[in-house]
Amino acid sequence: MTPSPLEWIASLFLGLTLLHTFNATRFARSKNPYLHLLSEVEIVFAAWGALYLLLHFAIAPLSESLAWLENLSFTEPLFVVAIMVIASSKPILSLADTVLDWIPRVLPLPKSIARSRLPALFSVLGIGPLLGSFITEPAAMTVCALLLHYEVLGPKPSKRLLYSSIAVLFVNISIGGVLTAFAAPPVLMVTKPWGWDTPFMFSNFGLRAILAVLANAGLVCLLNRKELLQKKEEMPNPRAKIPILIFALNLLFLLAIVITAHHPKLLILIFGVAFGYLKLTSRYQGFIQIKSGLMVGAFLAGLAILTADQAWWLTPSITSFSEGPLFALATALTAITDNAALTSLAARVPDLSLSSRYFIVAGAVTGGGLTLIANAPNPAGYSILRTRFGSSGIETKTLFLYALIPTLIAGACLWKPS
Repeated sequence: MTPSPLEWIASLFLGLTLLHTFNATRFARSKNPYLHLLSEVEIVFAAWGALYLLLHFAIAPLSESLAWLENLSFTEPLFVVAIMVIASSKPILSLADTVLDWIPRVLPLPKSIARSRLPALFSVLGIGPLLGSFITEPAAMTVCALLLHYEVLGPKPSKRLLYSSIAVLFVNISIGGVLTAFAAPPVLMVTKPWGWDTPFMFSNFGLRAILAVLANAGLVCLLNRKELLQKKEEMPNPRAKIPILIFALNLLFLLAIVITAHHPKLLILIFGVAFGYLKLTSRYQGFIQIKSGLMVGAFLAGLAILTADQAWWLTPSITSFSEGPLFALATALTAITDNAALTSLAARVPDLSLSSRYFIVAGAVTGGGLTLIANAPNPAGYSILRTRFGSSGIETKTLFLYALIPTLIAGACLWKPS
């Protein structure tokens, strides 16, 4: 496949964006407000995506550029904005906290452990990501990141606790959504073309994913046990102040957004109504993630633009490897391309064997925690937790290193001999 000039430029822009991302902390040290803005990962991808979009319109004929733009899908950015806003509301967080807090309470744990933050961290990182198979990964990411931020990490978490928690959160969200066929972005790309339904996903991926998620959550708790063996700071119970009708309406809007996730016109309509409802009932909703949602939406829109013309080198890469190396390749490529983009390209490759299809998807979800761009919900989690990383923001290399062992555990669990 001979790339066109625009495809060459697209790959160059993607490379420059990744290079910019890995060096974003240098911009954060600048006193110039405009340069400091370029340290924000969401701005980095939105800016480079906008530059490539403008260049596309400048080089190609207007009709060709318009057709190219119309073929791009911005449904995922829209959905993530909507789900972040509604999932960050106080009633949804309260219900999630109740579910995740109830699980450790029914276990026969010693009082010293039951009253510490250990059970809370295990629930958020072990149970929360599995709920993503039902409420979608972006919703699970939003809820888990908010609970980590406000209830689990504490006022001054160590660097090890902070990075190990967010690394496992990213990895577990990526693999925790594969129990069903509708919740994980990389799985959604292949369900129709390959005919994979929820029974297929659960029988082939489900138990393996559950094992990996629980193992990773246990690893973080073990690694940070000394710091976590402190009494959990209880938050004021918001449920007593929220009418049952508000709980019901928030849940209905959340469900409606999940159901219409791939019907953008209906999603916009429902989100518009939900946003108005949240404003009218703001006294019960707490702090909702409007700004963070918009920033993440801009990030994902930029990512969609930058990865749209990468098929010229991704497709040959997918088709030229045998099944074992294909798993490792898919895991590695996910770190720089987004796992949904990778599986979307794989779905267009004709005559892939069932085992090759499995290894591509398994590798794509395995590598979903290695970088901020590896899985669509990752920017949402980071946007919520960004204040924990100080003015310099997250260290991309440090995140990668902390995510390596959880990724290897996920790979070992999802590996399936031919």
